[in-house]
Amino acid sequence: MSGVTTVKTALFNETYHAAYEYVSDFTAFTLLNAMKAEGIDLNGPVRESRLLSQIACSEENRPLLNWALHFLEQQEFVRKTTGPGGAVVLALTAKGRDWTNRGNPFPAVHVAPSLKLIEYAGTFWLRAIRGEVQPQHRLFNREGIALWEVYFHNAHDLYAVHNQWAAEELADLIPAESCTILELGTGFGSATRALLTEIRLRSKFVEEYTVSDASRLLTAKAGRMLEGELPPHKLRQLTLDINEVKSGGETYDFIYAVNVMHCAEDLALSLDALRRLLKPGGTIVLSECVREHYRSRLHQEFIFSLLPDFKPVGEADGNTSCFGFLRPEDWWKVMQAAGFRDISVKMNEGPVRGAIITGSREG
Repeated sequence: MSGVTTVKTALFNETYHAAYEYVSDFTAFTLLNAMKAEGIDLNGPVRESRLLSQIACSEENRPLLNWALHFLEQQEFVRKTTGPGGAVVLALTAKGRDWTNRGNPFPAVHVAPSLKLIEYAGTFWLRAIRGEVQPQHRLFNREGIALWEVYFHNAHDLYAVHNQWAAEELADLIPAESCTILELGTGFGSATRALLTEIRLRSKFVEEYTVSDASRLLTAKAGRMLEGELPPHKLRQLTLDINEVKSGGETYDFIYAVNVMHCAEDLALSLDALRRLLKPGGTIVLSECVREHYRSRLHQEFIFSLLPDFKPVGEADGNTSCFGFLRPEDWWKVMQAAGFRDISVKMNEGPVRGAIITGSREG
C-alpha cells in the first residue's frame, strides 16, 4: 500500500498475537452470554429476522448490533447460511458452543484488564443498544473509571505495546539538545511514563513537557502523578480538546499522542491545526490501533463503540459497521491532507494491530 511500510518489532510477537486472539474470542463469548442472559439463545438455528426482533435494538444503535453479528461470525462463533425461501439463518458453531473462559492463559502477556472491562460492558450492552441505559454513565461511574485506569496502564500488555512503540520512536528522534513536547490526550499518564523512561534511558533531556487532555480533571491528575518524573519548572498542564485546537504559536518541537487522534470529529482539520503548533521542522508522532481492512472487526470496538466520540468508519460505499480505528493507508492520506511533510506510516509485521504515524512541519 502506498506510503506504508511494514516493520518487525518484538512488541508484537507470536505470544502477543495469540493473547489478542484469545481476548477477541472472549469478546464473542461475552456477546453470546449477554444475549443468553436475556433469554436469547442461538443453540438451535434461528432466522436473522427473528433474532433481530428478540434483541429489539433501537434504530439509532443498529450499527452496534450489525457490528456484533459480524464479529460473532468473524470469530467463528456463529455461522450464517441461507435457508428456505432465501431467509438468513444463524446458528452456533462448535467453537461457539464449546469455547470456555480460561482467565488469563498467557503468563507473558497480561490481558486481565481487557477481560474485566469487556465483561463489565457485557453486563449492560444489550440494554444499551436497546436504548434503555446510557452506556457512558455506566462506563464512567466509579466502577467504570477504576476499570479504565487499569486498562490504560503499562502493566496491561495488550494496550501498553502502543505506548512503548511510540515512546521508543519519539525518544530516538529527540536531539542531544533539549526540546519541547506536547502530549495530547494524556489521560491516566501511561504513555507519558513510557516516553519519559525511554528519554532517560537515552540520556536525553526535555526543556518543557506539556500534558494535555480535554478533561481538566485528568490533566490535573496526570500533572500530580508526574511531579516526581520531571522538575516542576519543566512540567506544564493544558486543557486541550483536539476538536478545538487554536492554530498558530509554533511552540513545540514534538507533538505526541497514543490512541487519541482517531476520536477527532474532523481528523484532517485537527491535524492541520496541530501542525501549526509545531516549530518549523517539528514532528508529530502518533501511535494508533489500526485495522487491515474494513471487513475486520476489532474486539476493542465492543467497548469503545459505546462512547459518543467513537464514530462509524468504513468504505466510501457507506458500509460503516466498523468504529473509530482506521487503516494504515487512511492515516497516510489524512496526514497528506493536513499538510505534513516527510510522512511515515509504519505498521507491525504479522496480523495488523498498530501503526506509528509521523510527519513534520515544513522548515
